Amino acid sequence: MAPRALTLSRSLGWSVVAAFALVALAVVATAWTTRGTVADAADEVRRGETLAAEQAVRAELADLGGPPTDAELATILHDHAEEGVRYIASVGGHGRVQASAGTPVGSDLGLERGRKMAMVRGRMRVESRTQFRRAWGDGGRGLSLVIEVEPVEADALRDAATRTVLIGGLAALGLLGVAVVLLRRELHRQADESARERERRLASLGEMSAVLAHEIKNPLASLKGNAQLLAAMLPAGDDAPTLKARAKAQRVVDEALRLEQLTVDLLAFVRTGALARTPVDPGALVREVAASVAEGITVDTTGAPPLWSLDGARVRQVLVNLLDNAVAAGPPAQARVRAEGGQLVLEVSDHGPGVPAGDRDKIFEPFHTGKTHGTGLGLPVARRIVEQHGGALTVLDAPGGGALFRVAIPA
Repeated sequence: MAPRALTLSRSLGWSVVAAFALVALAVVATAWTTRGTVADAADEVRRGETLAAEQAVRAELADLGGPPTDAELATILHDHAEEGVRYIASVGGHGRVQASAGTPVGSDLGLERGRKMAMVRGRMRVESRTQFRRAWGDGGRGLSLVIEVEPVEADALRDAATRTVLIGGLAALGLLGVAVVLLRRELHRQADESARERERRLASLGEMSAVLAHEIKNPLASLKGNAQLLAAMLPAGDDAPTLKARAKAQRVVDEALRLEQLTVDLLAFVRTGALARTPVDPGALVREVAASVAEGITVDTTGAPPLWSLDGARVRQVLVNLLDNAVAAGPPAQARVRAEGGQLVLEVSDHGPGVPAGDRDKIFEPFHTGKTHGTGLGLPVARRIVEQHGGALTVLDAPGGGALFRVAIPA
């Protein structure tokens, strides 16, 4: 896929994920705003229901010839039960209940002055002076009326608003779940595309490297052989012209050898042959490679398994490269091998400057090197070998400073 098309595909993928997330947030915001609006409306409906019930009860009381009895209040309560009336009481002086019907949830004390409406344990409670002197004469003096109303319609409206919020929340959670799934799929897709793009780039580079290596190999062998013959044919002697001629001939030989190593590295980089896996003692392999690379390399094999299925020759190549780099970066180098979580873990650390976080992917790119001498193919070849084993090669910060290269190969 072309870079422009790849970028466009990624942008479209993220746009879809963002759209789902925004829709989910919009649903939640709309449901919450609607609930607030409905809650305010429910408060007004509750007050309206209460006022209507109060007026209906007052009309019934006005038709009585005097202060009501318990039986009369019970009849009125029964007649207005569907309107939400749950308690009626007439209260005289000193808060003494003269007659009542129903079960209250609030205080039984009447008001000294004025009128009061408040929510008490899910009911609207109204306390007010009766002012029925015109209908009852002096019998209505000093009485207070207490009514408790259960706002049925307002509660139903509030319950509907709550259900709307819950449904909106569930819908939003569903959309967010879809967004998360799409996000994960998008991340996996992008990772797969990046991996395929890297493989295509490496394959193209490998083909070019293989052609160059083969084209250079034969003339280079002739050049190296003739340079070695020329150096051997030079006369012996310690005079300046002879020494100078030998130095020049040896330089040609050395450069030919360096080019030969480059062709070997190139061919190793493009090598894609099948692995020859056999049971190998990983601890012994690490000790052997460490002894061949340099003296003073510390090897810890206390957690090493007795055997592991590996292509010993290729893993040896990985270890040689990592240990060479560690010794060059900053001795003393350390190597450790252990079994962990069903994987064989090989770690090589140094005490050098470490690898900056921004360069940890670049160092595994072909021909990227910070050395004055080298092809920049060692780490790419090492990573390819590890990946052929189904494992991973990563670089981390060493605990005591420096770099730590970690190879993890599954069983």
